[in-house]
Amino acid sequence: MVVVRICLSLAGVALSAALPAQPTFRSAVDLVTVPVTVTAKDTLRRVGELGTADFRIYEDGVPQELTVVSHEPRALSVCILVDSSPSMASGRQPLATRAIDTLLKGLEDEDEDEASVHFFAARFQTVLPWTRGKDIPPISWLEWRLSLGTALIDALKEGLAQVEKASNPLPVILVVSDGGENVSGTSLVKLVETRRQSETLIYGIHTDLAPSRYTPLVNRAFANFLPQIVGDSGGMIHRARTVEEAEMAAQALLEELRSQYTLGFAPKRALDGTYRTLKVEAVDQNLITRHRGGYLAAP
Repeated sequence: MVVVRICLSLAGVALSAALPAQPTFRSAVDLVTVPVTVTAKDTLRRVGELGTADFRIYEDGVPQELTVVSHEPRALSVCILVDSSPSMASGRQPLATRAIDTLLKGLEDEDEDEASVHFFAARFQTVLPWTRGKDIPPISWLEWRLSLGTALIDALKEGLAQVEKASNPLPVILVVSDGGENVSGTSLVKLVETRRQSETLIYGIHTDLAPSRYTPLVNRAFANFLPQIVGDSGGMIHRARTVEEAEMAAQALLEELRSQYTLGFAPKRALDGTYRTLKVEAVDQNLITRHRGGYLAAP
């Protein structure tokens, strides 16, 4: 759920240890929270600390009153989906293993972070169920076997189901793939609808090498599906052509997730079960924001 229902008494309560105390009310408040990545157009410039006066937020084009801005890191639940189809041969496997090993190592020192790892080809296979960062064992890549078929869309559907079992408030799916697709039973349209009803941030690491001779022709004709998979979830796609780029992609992903802002507002319209678009702007036009495209206003 993207909507947090909180009750504030006359005495006043802080939303959480990470979020500042807010004005108090007598009744329940539906707080919509939005993770937002903020970067500067000038990559050499530091963004600095931002507050409520530094953002504008809109729901279906209507300005909303921003009540919460937090820059405190939130505990992560990272679901990693690893393409295990034949197209990952010829140099893509080392890119994938370096990226995933780097990401998992970055979670080791965090008590609350958790991760799960799953392989997908025509079928979906869980390699590591949800495990706390400090307890994550090394992945035995010697057991990684490529299989026929690429059900990328089905894999993301399964990933969204796995996220429902996660423990933390910031769910993330990372897809490591060349973007090929040829056997999914789920339609892309249906997947996009499901993705938009989730608050999950979806990222991709694109193993961007020339197609191997083992790549099915249908994959070559219709790659790359990663842009549609990630879409307006609030995530992005990193490109990796070398193991060094793969490592840097994983590091950049972790850095972004740990430096995001969390914005919160109480919608002016009552929750009615409809999908509502979101737009967040920085007042400073030299700053760029990235966030999910909307939320399901479940009553």
